[in-house]
Amino acid sequence: MKTESPPPPRIRDAARTREAILRAAQKLFAEKGYSTTGVREIAAEAGVNSTLVRRYFDSKEGLLRSAVEDVLHITPFTQGDRATLGQRAATLLVSGESIPNPLAMMVLATADPDARILCRDLMHERIIIPLAEWLGGEGAMERSARLNMLWIGFMTARTILPLQPLHGEDEARTLCWLQNATQAIVDGG
Repeated sequence: MKTESPPPPRIRDAARTREAILRAAQKLFAEKGYSTTGVREIAAEAGVNSTLVRRYFDSKEGLLRSAVEDVLHITPFTQGDRATLGQRAATLLVSGESIPNPLAMMVLATADPDARILCRDLMHERIIIPLAEWLGGEGAMERSARLNMLWIGFMTARTILPLQPLHGEDEARTLCWLQNATQAIVDGG
């Protein structure tokens, strides 16, 4: 009688598993929010055991930090000339709607006090300070904060609470306004 051999051991790929968990968390945090998304739900979306979330990210809050840090970058905005930041920002903000949305993740995380502080601090460290350093000059921190208020408002009205006039026929005029408003702040206005 022939005995069946056990199946070959499953090859583990830690980097791929971590990436799957991260992408699942970004998707669910941006769609449902931090408070209403559970670790088991993230693990199921990633196709892994929920214990792996703790192994790779220590906690749900650690996962939120990694999820936001992964997509919250100012570098694409600051690569180039200050005179064209308005145009670049409008293009990046519209094209960025297809990537995991860091703003949606952060806004929807504000229901949790600890997550709100984490997101505020990440925004300050990863966006406000580097943008102010890039802008330079007098009032750079204030101009950086104003740019972020403008961009957050624009993205909120386009993706989180979509306003119809910001799409369709009126989109070109809105993007022109965004370019001009951004450039005015950059130029010291």
